[in-house]
Amino acid sequence: MLSYSKQSITKKDIKTVINVLKSDYITQGKKIVEFERKLANYFGAKKCVLVSNATMALYLISKALRWGKEDNIICSPISFVSASNAALINGAKPHFCEINYETGNICTKSIEKKIIKLRKKRKKITAIIVVDYGGLPADWKEIRRIGKKYNTLLINDNCHAMGASYQGSKKYAVKYADLVVQSYHAVKNITTGEGGSILSNNSKIIDKIKSLRTHGIIKNDKKSLWHYQMVDLGYNARITDFQCALGMSQLSRLNKIVKKKEYLAKVYNEHFSKYDIIDTPQKYLDRKSALHLYPLKINFSKLKINKKKFFHLCKNKQIKLQVHYIPIYKHPYYLKNYKYNLNDFKNCENFYNSVISLPIYYDLKKSDVIYIIKNIKKIINKYELKQN
Repeated sequence: MLSYSKQSITKKDIKTVINVLKSDYITQGKKIVEFERKLANYFGAKKCVLVSNATMALYLISKALRWGKEDNIICSPISFVSASNAALINGAKPHFCEINYETGNICTKSIEKKIIKLRKKRKKITAIIVVDYGGLPADWKEIRRIGKKYNTLLINDNCHAMGASYQGSKKYAVKYADLVVQSYHAVKNITTGEGGSILSNNSKIIDKIKSLRTHGIIKNDKKSLWHYQMVDLGYNARITDFQCALGMSQLSRLNKIVKKKEYLAKVYNEHFSKYDIIDTPQKYLDRKSALHLYPLKINFSKLKINKKKFFHLCKNKQIKLQVHYIPIYKHPYYLKNYKYNLNDFKNCENFYNSVISLPIYYDLKKSDVIYIIKNIKKIINKYELKQN
């Protein structure tokens, strides 16, 4: 089955993990510090803290910043639930904004409108969480302007965009956002199996999160070799040394991984750009996608079959598509607890109704891509409505 994404594990990856498993420390050892340093250097951050996963990274940020019922967090509904849940987990309230239909990224005009609306109600806008959807950086220059204008913290959910560039730099995330969250889940550009991190130039926040990832405990060897104190209510959000060894090996190949994905995307583009009912991902002069996803938009109203049937037809050919994402406001929990006007999210609705994620990963062969293209073309040609 050709899935939308999967990990790429080399002999070198396996060897580095085995070496750690044979060592004295398989967790809470030097590999964690080493990986944090390499990530900080690669992405241009002063500080980095590794945690068990990206969801926990967002939760730890909300905990470290002491979000509560007076805090309002702006985010995109075209995302996984982690960002908005991080607001809810400590009592803050998430507010969804419209997206840019072309990119899938949050709309900057919608952000500013939402802030103005909330401020009129004397609401405190604490943070904006911005997802670089599919690996394509958002309009960070404008988002930074908005953040400064309204004195609002900016968080980059960078989980899709490792290896992306903005304004010619792969170190853009920390430059424009106050805090950057990454994921090293198996489907991401680099993996530790599960795992995540927070990168920032703010040492105070990172030090706080380091304490919170280990139950809120701080050690002090100067008092005694066994001394520790729990100074806050934290979590067990640690990552292991063998995961970090895998992460470092993967990080050394990140540029190569992104380059391969660019090649595969080019093949997709050459074939699908010829169809009027299909929109391929656009290219931009000021930014370059890391291609965690290859989001293809199909106008299903021009087909004799719906999206559900299209997925089943592809699955019958061993092509497992995916949708990123079901808008968060459609989930039962959010429907039950909050009221949304779908007229506020016309782009989100259109995007969700049309977007599919095609397979794109390092070990995917060109022959596999041609097979996928061939079968999707057959479906389109067979079920496309004839125009009068």
